[in-house]
Amino acid sequence: MVDSKAWDWEEVTESFWLEPCEESYYYAKKWRKLGKKSLLDLGAGLGRHAIMFAKEGFKVTAVDLSDFAVNHLLKWQNKEGVNVMTKKSDMNHLPFHDNAFDCVWAYHVISHTDSQGFQGILNEIKRVLKSDGQVYLSLCSKASDAFLKGEFPKVDENTILKTEGEGETDVPHYYVDLQDVLSHFEAFDIDHIRHIDDCYYAGEERNSMHYFISASLKKQEVQLNYDHILGTIVKGKIDRPLGSLHPTFSQIKYELNYGYVEGVIGGDGHEQDIYLMGQDKPMKEFEARVIAVVHRLNDNEDKWVVADRPFSEEEIRHAIEFQEKYFDYDLYM
Repeated sequence: MVDSKAWDWEEVTESFWLEPCEESYYYAKKWRKLGKKSLLDLGAGLGRHAIMFAKEGFKVTAVDLSDFAVNHLLKWQNKEGVNVMTKKSDMNHLPFHDNAFDCVWAYHVISHTDSQGFQGILNEIKRVLKSDGQVYLSLCSKASDAFLKGEFPKVDENTILKTEGEGETDVPHYYVDLQDVLSHFEAFDIDHIRHIDDCYYAGEERNSMHYFISASLKKQEVQLNYDHILGTIVKGKIDRPLGSLHPTFSQIKYELNYGYVEGVIGGDGHEQDIYLMGQDKPMKEFEARVIAVVHRLNDNEDKWVVADRPFSEEEIRHAIEFQEKYFDYDLYM
């Protein structure tokens, strides 16, 4: 499998990379009508679709491999007054829990790999989509001149390495025909597939063909159970005491003592994080009972809520809102 390569977004000058594509408005309306709320913008680039979907009321998570693109989106969302959970990530290894999203939007992105990499990316999409989750994505067509004319070096039977193009020099491109699409999407209920030629744009005649696939995923979801954690007594350190500021995002002020359980490793590979409730002063250590688990969907780690007395679900959600408002989560008690 070839290594993933980010687009060089600093070189991109064409303004349409800042404008949502036409069909994104249709899917925003369609998915809202279906009651969908959480959305992953996979390979978000500068953020044109992430911003649009956030404005349409979706809980948006956006990932891209480019530092420039991620930083651009972080600044853009602040200007637009919307919250988009934005992360740098390789689409081969998404940093999210299983069954995290209602929708995945992958526009002109998951073709940027080889045959082996494509299958891995598609498996990741299936992993993070909820049952009955919706996906809309595009794939490069073998009917395009770029593939047919043989002007670019081949990586494998379906993949070429583009050696020119704005922002995409030396980025692999995976190409398919209809039978490839049908084979890859056997696990999905396909709504429709369109085969479109962008035959004229940017002042030139072209033969740039793509498949556009709309589908939903049927799968068996595993029900989470935290009975082995809830009610246990844990102890550890407070490293972000009540009233302190987040070390990276200064807009987050800790309205609870926040720390970690010593010797227990969380999903991110570090010691398990906790919220300590019921204390009105900064603490250095704690020993308390786990009363709830915050299962972050658009993240790869859980947070435990600990206290020395019971709290209601409403009280817990209100107390952790200062930080969890940036995430999509389920609360287990």
